Amino acid sequence: MNPRPTRAFLEYSHARGLLLDPARVRHPRDKPHVESGVRYARERWWKGGHFADLADSREQAERWCRDVAGLRVHGTTRRLPRVVFEDEERQHLRVYDGVPYDVPLWREVTVHPDHHVSVQYALYSAPSTTCPPGTKLEARCDQTLVRLYRRGELVKVHPRQPKGGRSTDPDDYPAERTAYAMRAPDRLVHQAVKLGPSIGRFAERLLDAPFPWSKLRQGQKLLRLAERYTAERLDAACPRALGFELVDVRRLERILVLALEHEGQPSLPPEQRLQPLPAGRFARPGTAFDHRYSAALTSATPTVEVPT
Repeated sequence: MNPRPTRAFLEYSHARGLLLDPARVRHPRDKPHVESGVRYARERWWKGGHFADLADSREQAERWCRDVAGLRVHGTTRRLPRVVFEDEERQHLRVYDGVPYDVPLWREVTVHPDHHVSVQYALYSAPSTTCPPGTKLEARCDQTLVRLYRRGELVKVHPRQPKGGRSTDPDDYPAERTAYAMRAPDRLVHQAVKLGPSIGRFAERLLDAPFPWSKLRQGQKLLRLAERYTAERLDAACPRALGFELVDVRRLERILVLALEHEGQPSLPPEQRLQPLPAGRFARPGTAFDHRYSAALTSATPTVEVPT
């Protein structure tokens, strides 16, 4: 049995005041009488029924339980279930407060080298003193909070973040590595400047924050964009993104995907245009690729300009 759904169900039973009586493992005869009600509902109500939507099925189920199943003579007790409930069982139940139960989600997560864990596509910091990188944690998230547990002990609480969000507590970073963490953004900016001056400026703007090492993930993705789309295209896209104050690597990549880096700019001169190569590859005249595939190009082959 998966422990995470079981743990969530235990929380629900405590919140609602239920008494659990689980069947023994590998003893299938422990619960046949309990499950016989499932077959009764399936064959007498669900089978052959017509339901417009979820609300309609719930209304029909309530009416069937009250007026049909509840007023039948039970095969074992020979009593009416609805009458037994009203006379003996109702007084022992809690009054429903009308608030739907907030079902929690449990996940096993691992602390990343940047002292964060990923839960439902958002990042949350973990204390380095008790949870160094590589530590296995259990994350419990509901509508408002994300709680991190280590071996059953609560180690961190964060407000729930949307997808792509981030919650970082500066105190979670190790004090002895703060100087190194501050140097890491400088090294990333230095690598970006080597790819192109505009890429370097974008990296500087990206890491211009009180805790720049918290942006290292985006910085690494910025460098990977140069490998995927070439440094030339990335260097042309960075000024366009900065011009609109889009200091976000995901939006920068969107500019490259849509080939908008040269929109509004004059066309490149012929000697700087990209030449077509087999299998959709491109190279500028005079490069190694140009010499390698020059035999495959003919004067009739049209040149392909960078999209404008």
